[in-house]
Amino acid sequence: MTHWRADEWAEAVRAGLRARGLSLDEAARRVGVPTSTLRSWIEHRHAPKVTVFDHWAQLAEVTGVSEAELLRVAGVLPDSLASPVHVAQAAKALREGIDRAGQFLRQATALVYSSPGTQVANAIAASPVDWEMRIRSATRGDEVRVTYHHYVGIVPPRDFPHDDAEVRRIIEHDVLGELWRPLGLYWRVAEVHDWHEPPRLVIQVPEQEATRPPVPSPVVAAPPVVVLSPIWGYGELLASLVADGLGFGNVDFRYFGLPDEMADRVRITARELAEPAPRLVHSVPPIMLLHGLAVPDLTGRLPVVVRYGPRMRARAARIYRSALLEAGFEDPLEGARAIEAAVTVPPGCPHFEVTLADEDVFDGDRPSLDRLNDSVAWHAEQIVEHVLLGAGLPPVPLGGPLKRLVLPSGRVRRPPALAGSVGYGVAEGRE
Repeated sequence: MTHWRADEWAEAVRAGLRARGLSLDEAARRVGVPTSTLRSWIEHRHAPKVTVFDHWAQLAEVTGVSEAELLRVAGVLPDSLASPVHVAQAAKALREGIDRAGQFLRQATALVYSSPGTQVANAIAASPVDWEMRIRSATRGDEVRVTYHHYVGIVPPRDFPHDDAEVRRIIEHDVLGELWRPLGLYWRVAEVHDWHEPPRLVIQVPEQEATRPPVPSPVVAAPPVVVLSPIWGYGELLASLVADGLGFGNVDFRYFGLPDEMADRVRITARELAEPAPRLVHSVPPIMLLHGLAVPDLTGRLPVVVRYGPRMRARAARIYRSALLEAGFEDPLEGARAIEAAVTVPPGCPHFEVTLADEDVFDGDRPSLDRLNDSVAWHAEQIVEHVLLGAGLPPVPLGGPLKRLVLPSGRVRRPPALAGSVGYGVAEGRE
C-alpha cells in the first residue's frame, strides 16, 4: 500500500450508502460486522486494520462501488498503476491473497495449539535462513474428528546452494537439533494422504498419536495394553484412542526419537517392550517385525490384534512398497502378508481381535480416510467400554476424541452398523 487515502475512501463508502438509502446499522449488518467496526473504518484518519480486506467484497456489494474502484480511491495502488487493467488485477490478487493468508493462519493456529508444533514452528522461524513453511494438518473423520499429526513442509530459498539431503541435515541437526528426537519428529517419506501437492521435504509433527504419559486420575485397574497391527492397519491410532479413553499413556515408537539405523531402532524398541509398563498402551511398529523385532512377551498385558481385508492389504502394500522392497520382498504384497503372519498371540492368551472390513473403508475404488478413521474410533470405543466395565467403572470414555461420542445424558452413542467387528476371547493357536 502506498498511502491510505482515508477521506476519499470514506466519502466513496458514504456516498454509496446514501445512494442505496442504507443506514450505518443496516450496512454493517449486511457486511457482517458490528456497527462500531464499520464506523471506525469510515471515521478513522489512518489505514484500518487488515480485517477490512476480509470484507472488501461485501463492502463493494453494499455500497455499489466496485472492488476495483474502492482500491483506487483508497490509494492502495500508486497512480502510475491505477489503470482499469491494473486495478482489476490488484482486486483479484488481493482476494486470492486474503484467501491464502486466511488458510495459512487457520493451519498455523491449529499447529500453534500443539506444543510440539509450536516449538517446531518457532525454531524454523528463528533460523537465519529464510525457509518457507507450508503447513497442513491430518484431520479425518465424520463422526469422530481426529487430528493425527501436522505436516510442516520446508521449501529452501531459491538460491540455497544445497541439495535436499543437505537441507534435511541442516534442518534436523542445526535448526531443530535439540527438538528432533525429544519431540519424535521425522521426515515423512510415505505418501502424504492429506496434501494434494506437498513440498519435497515434509516434517511430521505428532498430535493425537504423540507419545505421552498417563493422566494422574482416575486410575483404571486394568493391565497395560499392547496393539499388534499389520502395516496400514491404523494400530497406532487405535492405541492412542484406547489410551485416552482409559486415561493411560500412549507410546508410538514413530515419535519416540529413535536413531536412524534400523538395527538400533529395533534394539531400543525391543528393550522398551520387554517389561510391561503400568497404565500404558504400546503399539508395536509393524515394519520392524520384518527386521528382527519379535512380538513381546504378552504375560500381564492385554493384547489387541488388528486384522483387515484383501483390499486394505493391497493398499498397504502399495503405500509401503519402498519399505517392503528394502526389507527384501520382491513382491510388496508378500511382505504385507509376512507382517500379518508375525502378528500373533500365544495359545491361551486372552485378547481383543479387531477386524477392519473393506466394506467399512472403501468408497468405490478408493479408501475413504474419514470412514476408516470412524471405523477405528468405534472399535476403540468398544474396547474401552469392555475394559472399563471389567474394572467396575461406567463404560464411558474418560478422555480424548472418544468423549465426543458421549451424549448429554452421559451415555455413549450406539455405533452404526459396521461390517467390521471387535471380539474378545482366548487364542487357541496361531492367529
